Amino acid sequence: MNFDLTIEEELNMLDKYKLTPTELFVVKLLLIAQIEGEEDYIYRYVQIPNKSSFREILESLQSKGVILKSYKIPKSGEKLIIEDIDFNKNFVKNIHRASFELGKELYENYPQTTYVKGQVFNLRRVSKKFNSLEDAFFKYGKYIRFDNELHNEVIELVKWGIQNGYNFTTMDSFIIDQDWRNIKNVRDGGNINVNYDAVKLL
Repeated sequence: MNFDLTIEEELNMLDKYKLTPTELFVVKLLLIAQIEGEEDYIYRYVQIPNKSSFREILESLQSKGVILKSYKIPKSGEKLIIEDIDFNKNFVKNIHRASFELGKELYENYPQTTYVKGQVFNLRRVSKKFNSLEDAFFKYGKYIRFDNELHNEVIELVKWGIQNGYNFTTMDSFIIDQDWRNIKNVRDGGNINVNYDAVKLL
């Protein structure tokens, strides 16, 4: 996972959220563990002598609003479940600004509408499965692990699907179901049963 932050941007993050360099580094380790499953980095980190315990760092991050108050920090001796740590979404968006851009590009390339039984149907809807467009953009980035190469492939598959009459679902379902895999299978001659004539893209 590449956070793609310049030194200037990292300094801005430290200043804006009043973080120490150690806290920002720990946040990066936690996000990498959540998104990529690379928990070994955390285990290696806690073996390194530090002035503050890992629990104290979590408490500080929570007091600064980086980790949500709803998250219950484990007591000493309790197991830390990294997936349960709830981060401030605005903070995560700032630290990984590329995630928003990836989702935004998908949105801009996704077909806008289709006809269903003579009615115009909006395909760019995300409200059934996400709280906002920004939430959808971030979750899309998370599903593809913020991999630019995979993202470029998804965009090409969407374009192929539009050109070849693929039966698109709404964008929120497309993200949740990772439907680009289905398009790839169809494009490469798989046996997915798609009724190309049922839906006509505008």
